[in-house]
Amino acid sequence: MVDILAYGAYIPLWRISRDEIARGAGVPSAGGEKAVASWDEDSLSMAVEAGVDCLGEQLNPKEIDALYFASTTSPFKEKHASSIIASALDLRRDVVTIDFAGTTKAGTTALKAAADAVKAGSAKKVLVVAGECMVLTPSTDFEQVCGDAAAAILVGKEDGIAEISDFVSTIEPIPGPWRRSTDTLPQRFESKLDLRYGFIKSTVSTMQSLLKKYNLSIKDFSKLVFNAPDPRGYLEVMRSMGADVKQLQDPLFTNVGITGAVHPLLLLVAALESAKANEKILCAGYGDGCDAFYVETKKKVEELKGTRRATTVYVKSKRMLATYEEYLDFRKLRERAQPEYPRASIVKYWRDEKAVLPFYGMKCKSCGSITYPIGRCCVVCGAKDNYEEVKIARRGKVYTFTFDYLCGPGSAVGEYAALNPAIRVVADMEDGCRLFLELTDCKPTPEEVYIDMPVELTFRLMNERTNFRFYSWRGRPVRS
Repeated sequence: MVDILAYGAYIPLWRISRDEIARGAGVPSAGGEKAVASWDEDSLSMAVEAGVDCLGEQLNPKEIDALYFASTTSPFKEKHASSIIASALDLRRDVVTIDFAGTTKAGTTALKAAADAVKAGSAKKVLVVAGECMVLTPSTDFEQVCGDAAAAILVGKEDGIAEISDFVSTIEPIPGPWRRSTDTLPQRFESKLDLRYGFIKSTVSTMQSLLKKYNLSIKDFSKLVFNAPDPRGYLEVMRSMGADVKQLQDPLFTNVGITGAVHPLLLLVAALESAKANEKILCAGYGDGCDAFYVETKKKVEELKGTRRATTVYVKSKRMLATYEEYLDFRKLRERAQPEYPRASIVKYWRDEKAVLPFYGMKCKSCGSITYPIGRCCVVCGAKDNYEEVKIARRGKVYTFTFDYLCGPGSAVGEYAALNPAIRVVADMEDGCRLFLELTDCKPTPEEVYIDMPVELTFRLMNERTNFRFYSWRGRPVRS
């Protein structure tokens, strides 16, 4: 028996109207809006956010034996993004990390591998995280359809909130989107043929095989969750399966978009948030074939409600990008002067990993003060080499702030900094630590940044220097 023990999600704050995309790109609008990762977010940083949401304050990250990361848009071609995610989530050093990539069913494939590992006894608890931050070809349907998000699911042998069935999988090697190693933007098979002979064929046949294996009817399921290449695909699959449209979990197309490898896991999280005990949820992930499985909820599914920031909160908590051009800047698709970055030390980043990624500070054993960063001497009482390392609290309030027009976000200098000033704050955290933070997800105005403003930590891309990507923690206004 393999159970889902916890779940989490992350949808970025920023949205863009599809009407605005249509205006800027000169194409018809699909209506609604989509979620857009901020300029300092990517699939890795959003996966950390989903992992934080999944673990909450109740679960001990040191009990996790493996972390699997799924994405088609990992920021690294050669480097385990999962190892950075594991460090940021403060998992053990002997944790197993694996990246799943190359297909939009990477999320369900990672979940299958996690369930298999638990069933085989090689791991007691496995955290599956998925993140997508897509750079899409302008003026294509992809640009309007696809959004950015992350999801996380923790599985194990303990009595959890839902039991996972065995998986049924099929392959479909020809249709579907692709990116060669030399491509920046995705290519696509003819969309109508891909929909009919790729997605619908694979998804329906795999779901039917699962039903036959367990002698179940489509009417036995309260919800159906799966990823489709466009909104039409959902209705076509429901019709082919003989399902009632009321069984379809809201695909979040209208206000988030279809989020690649994340999408089946994100919809599963949304379905679990509203589920009651003893419900069956049919799940599938498509991409070069299909993975299908189902979960059956238990009484504990209702106990978890309210302990996590729900997908409905993420959907409602939003800010709109004003123009299509601003969206292109977020994706670095518009020609403009690039920020001037000084060199950065990768050796120092490696040396300070515990302070930079899992974000540990120091607590003085003499006076009890918590400070950051870690140093040999307490900056309050001066005690030397007499401290313990502690995790910094996630929330606090702004003590003071400034708008920095000299060194912009990530310490860029020059014209870029003048156009995009950094918001630098000193924040008093709930544990008493006073932190110097760079603020994100807000504008540099007194209306949006003020004394005693509630803030929380968020894992972001700090800058990209010396041909490397440096991640750590920024602050943001508390999302609610």
